[in-house]
Amino acid sequence: MNQILACGIDFGTSNSTVAVADENGKTLVPLEDGKSTLPSSIFYPERGKPLFGREATRAYLEGEEGRLMRGLKKILGTALMDDKTTVGNRTVAFTEVLQSFVAHLKTQAESHARSRIESAVMGRPVHFHDNDAKADQKSQDTLDKIARQVGFKNVEFLYEPIAAAFAHESTVEDEKLSLVIDLGGGTSDFSIIRISNKRMNNADRRDDILSTSGVRIGGTTFDYRLSMKSFMPALGLGTKYKDMFDPEKKMPVPMSVYAQLSDWAMVNFAQTQKALSETTDIKRRALAPAKIELLWKLQKNHLGHALLEKVEESKIALTQEHSYKTTLTDLGDCGFATTRNDFEKAISNDIEKIFQSIEQCLSLAGVNDDQIDLVILTGGSTELPLINAIVRDLFPQAAISQGNKLDSVGLGLAYRAANIFGL
Repeated sequence: MNQILACGIDFGTSNSTVAVADENGKTLVPLEDGKSTLPSSIFYPERGKPLFGREATRAYLEGEEGRLMRGLKKILGTALMDDKTTVGNRTVAFTEVLQSFVAHLKTQAESHARSRIESAVMGRPVHFHDNDAKADQKSQDTLDKIARQVGFKNVEFLYEPIAAAFAHESTVEDEKLSLVIDLGGGTSDFSIIRISNKRMNNADRRDDILSTSGVRIGGTTFDYRLSMKSFMPALGLGTKYKDMFDPEKKMPVPMSVYAQLSDWAMVNFAQTQKALSETTDIKRRALAPAKIELLWKLQKNHLGHALLEKVEESKIALTQEHSYKTTLTDLGDCGFATTRNDFEKAISNDIEKIFQSIEQCLSLAGVNDDQIDLVILTGGSTELPLINAIVRDLFPQAAISQGNKLDSVGLGLAYRAANIFGL
């Protein structure tokens, strides 16, 4: 049995990975069904222990009674972290929910390694929150506390785009000035760093890291935009209803329920009894009653996560197709049509902010576009054709290394763990 000194944990908004480091190297841990990526989902059944990842989503979508939660990393540093939520017949703090998920990652890693792991390097975005240093620090402090509560004695943090660079470094012989573009589920993060396999074992890499930047936009943001553009209008977004006291007065159906249904971290709030009662009241006076009836049915039958699965399915399909149609059969064969053109228009402001942050990263490093030798793309959203087209236009002289986009951060964190903890 090898003595495992440390691991790297990439706890992501959409997916998580873990890699372990021992004297034989760095290895990604198969977290579920032989896969190294685990969807960051947790399901609390009415009875029994929590379920995680694909198993969690599968149990929920197959109709098992309970509470599914996804995208919880997004609430780090927000007021919600101090709140509690109902699961089954008890209430739990959101910090306890996150703790359960991180504990599961640790247990899976130790089971794979057949050894206790007490040291970890955890990934973090450059900014958990835009322009809010206090919330940013609170987010890291919360993760640090959770890591120690689940049994890690030594905890360090590393920016995720830097970890992605370290994962690619073993394949780079000559020094490359590299730009890392890491488009994760909740944030987009960037770094300019000098890499080569001759540097990878150096414990101090501060002189190699020229700059970092980031913005709170990611794959779940794109899900939100696509949902609001192409899915929510079928449920009444943009329609009106009659005022209770003046039937001649027409008011727009409130956007809040649609915004919640389009957000992985907030979807459960749209399915409470209070939210259902509000839709019931609107339904009586709706000018588009059939659409509001669909909204009511979705809320009543807790189909919000199922609908978001269809949104994500459509987003992924649009990386290859120019149009796509999907159906939520539990909602009476309700169909939703999307096009790549509409999707790209919906996310255009987000894409602009992403590339503004990349330009900021270049400026902070004091380098020009044409000085970049290598662009490293990681994170599922780098599959978007629009992203790839802009990258090629901005950096035509640079090689583009894509590698494994979903687990490179976790592997890079393990490389750093080996250096920090003395392997």
